[in-house]
Amino acid sequence: MNILLHSTIYVIALLAVPILSADEHERLRLRGTIESTLDVLYGESDISFDEKQVKIRAILEDNYDLDVMIRRAIGRNWRLMSESEQVRVLELVRQLVLKAYIKALDGKDRPLVSLGEEILISEKRMEIESTVLLGEQTFYILYRLGRMRSGWQIYDIVAEGSISVVSNYRQQFDDHFRQGSGAELITRLEDLLQQDLFNEKTKI
Repeated sequence: MNILLHSTIYVIALLAVPILSADEHERLRLRGTIESTLDVLYGESDISFDEKQVKIRAILEDNYDLDVMIRRAIGRNWRLMSESEQVRVLELVRQLVLKAYIKALDGKDRPLVSLGEEILISEKRMEIESTVLLGEQTFYILYRLGRMRSGWQIYDIVAEGSISVVSNYRQQFDDHFRQGSGAELITRLEDLLQQDLFNEKTKI
């Protein structure tokens, strides 16, 4: 399903159910984003890996600000880089995350994703639970969202109840900057993007 058609259907759905609360709208947006990315991966087998990256990135950026999670992961190390290094690191991490996502599902059957109820923690925080059936394995994923000037944004993703994407990457960034520089981080990220193998042991 292309982005324009998906957006049209989504808008129609919102107009058709005006009684939905704001948090329920967010669940619909998240579900639509997930399913649209999977449609690209599993419904467009005739396109190249690079084309998949471009399409999936467009879907994600149309719905969420990817830099929110990246900036949180970098944390205090942000100020240790020059402005040009900050811009470059953000771009490289975006590419790395997208490539890792596509690689992780390459050759596997399409996962079945079910979203649970929204949990409104406060006026500015919300969590949405999900269950992912991938082959014979079941994974539990928690999306953490925060209300920002740009609307609700995902600021962390937690797997299996304790594996935080932000915390995991922050630890790696912290480890790097104990001795390394922004320029060295850029070199490392560029090297990682040239590698074909991505798995849980891949480190920054």
